Amino acid sequence: MFKKFLSKIGIGGASVNLVLYHDTVRMGDTITGELIVQGGDVEQRMNGITVELHVKSRYVYNDTTTSVDKCVATVQAATPFTLGVKETKTFPFECQIPKFIAMSSITTRYYFKTNLDIESALDSNDRDFLTILPSGLMRNFVEGLDLLGCKVRGEAFTGSVQILDLRTTHWLVGKLDELVFQFDPAASNQVMTGHFEIDKKTSGLYGKMMDKLDLDEVKGYYSFNAIQLETPGKAADTIQKFVENHYSRLLG
Repeated sequence: MFKKFLSKIGIGGASVNLVLYHDTVRMGDTITGELIVQGGDVEQRMNGITVELHVKSRYVYNDTTTSVDKCVATVQAATPFTLGVKETKTFPFECQIPKFIAMSSITTRYYFKTNLDIESALDSNDRDFLTILPSGLMRNFVEGLDLLGCKVRGEAFTGSVQILDLRTTHWLVGKLDELVFQFDPAASNQVMTGHFEIDKKTSGLYGKMMDKLDLDEVKGYYSFNAIQLETPGKAADTIQKFVENHYSRLLG
């Protein structure tokens, strides 16, 4: 009787563990694994198992940091069942990763939250992190940036917009203070679009004056279509021409 009471408050009760066969997956692909449920000190009735895919990130706006934790997919992994004392049950698991979501990066991370719904007792939870790689136009866009030698030095996701703060390693190296692209992942099926910022590196008194007057930077809106981003090579060419066109007009 005492064991049954303890199991209701989570002591000596059933537990769940999600084991992924791999922890890196591309958007639109399926990730697989298994759910291992371990019985406790008493027999318990399970109402089922649900697994949620969450994106976790943060962003800064007006000097205030806001955290993001958003469920982007849910899998009903098991229907109700009874678990005996110390019994182990294994269930197959698979989840198709949604397309057109934020990609994993420096700040933005994904995890599976597994919930074992135990009847008349505290539920058991498990968290497993994974890396989600971009696909489609987003993949070509990111790989195009990489071909140009642009590396992500800062990143954020607001829940709807992903922000990439880039540094250059050979193209325009030493000539930029800032290169930022923002985009809406949900709209990336046909176009990569959003705001950008290009900030020219300046020096000397004239450069300081240009910097103070914001004449050494440009902010605006960009839109690259499927033809412009057809391959990583075309994406690199599109981005290079776009940035260099704006850069050539800056003072400093």
